[in-house]
Amino acid sequence: MPDFLHTYRVKITPLTPVHVGSGETLEPFEYLFQGSEVWVLSPVRLLEVLEGPDLDRYLNALERGPFAAREALLKIARGTDLRPAIGWRAPAGQGFARYLEEALEKRRGELSVRVFPRALEGPYLPGSSLKGALRTVFLFDQTRGELAANFDEEQLVWTGDYDLVWQTQDRNLWPGQWHKVNGLGRIRAPWNLKRPTRYEKRDVQRVNVRFESQLLKNPPQRKGDADILRDPLRTLATTDSTPLPKTEFRLLEVYGSKRNPVGTTGIRPLAETWVEGPVLAELRFHAGLQTNPHSLINQNGSQPPLPKLADISAASYERYVLLAEAELDFYEERGWTKASQRMESVLEAIAACLNEDGTMKKPFRFPLRLGFGAGELAMRLSEFIEYESQRGRARINPVSRKLAEGEPMGWVMVEVLE
Repeated sequence: MPDFLHTYRVKITPLTPVHVGSGETLEPFEYLFQGSEVWVLSPVRLLEVLEGPDLDRYLNALERGPFAAREALLKIARGTDLRPAIGWRAPAGQGFARYLEEALEKRRGELSVRVFPRALEGPYLPGSSLKGALRTVFLFDQTRGELAANFDEEQLVWTGDYDLVWQTQDRNLWPGQWHKVNGLGRIRAPWNLKRPTRYEKRDVQRVNVRFESQLLKNPPQRKGDADILRDPLRTLATTDSTPLPKTEFRLLEVYGSKRNPVGTTGIRPLAETWVEGPVLAELRFHAGLQTNPHSLINQNGSQPPLPKLADISAASYERYVLLAEAELDFYEERGWTKASQRMESVLEAIAACLNEDGTMKKPFRFPLRLGFGAGELAMRLSEFIEYESQRGRARINPVSRKLAEGEPMGWVMVEVLE
């Protein structure tokens, strides 16, 4: 079947610093800051390089904790060439260097560094992260249709005073109906989540599963979970990217809280970020699974929504141009100049996705947000409700923001190659 599989090569370019965690961290005694670079040491090579008293000093310091091991490593580096022990190196931002110096001086602070997934060729963007971002866009588009079918346009222009509750008649939680209640502009479970009971905490996750199942027309099985074999997103596959061309170690900070909207919250992790240069990956749409009448996805006459490149491109543009405008408003209101300037360049890149007549350019290009700071842990009703701003109608967003040394995080541009 020549049309069973449609494969698209895509180029992904970071518009702002991006961090995708691997679940691994560099401990303080596994890296050195030298000049403007971070040297990441290979533990095996390091033990081979250290000899006699230096090796004893290092091993004894490890037993006393990370700060002691860090101090021992710095002393050893003054008299021993540790370059043969380097596994890889990358530049460091100014905020990273200042924070590291301050933490070592006070012997207080988080010194472990979050790193990208790595292969022998270097760090890469995992396909699971890319697919997760595409899935969020796809669900956004389906949610938009669901809301349009249940409320008229006037009802959907709210001011953040309401929540949209997906409520059911019994605890089976299927099927659901929309109800508008007083709240903060969220899609949520039909219970008070400030002090949920043990059973309500469990049911919050079940509501999310049922909500997504309803959007994808994939009813839950007897045990209560949706049938993963009938998930229409199974027909979309993504590959890992080629190696990232340039990463940089940066200080990440969370800014904004109800008590102090402008300042930092004190949450300050260190991370490796992807800052420059495109990577290549592939998107694969299994058209055969989508159309074959014997496919599990098409059983029971459910006719689920199916991901297609043109639809995802359009939905991604429509979603992120609004969120980017809201982000810029937010940064300008807070007086965060560096973040505002970067968001202006992001909006310019997003605007280049369209032709002069407002149609999507071909081959398609569209924005995405992914990784740490992207805010994609859950679908928010705030993406669908609007308020009046100086730029016209804008979207409501969370109070806090994660910035990489003052810059927004997680924005990339995806371009389909001919």
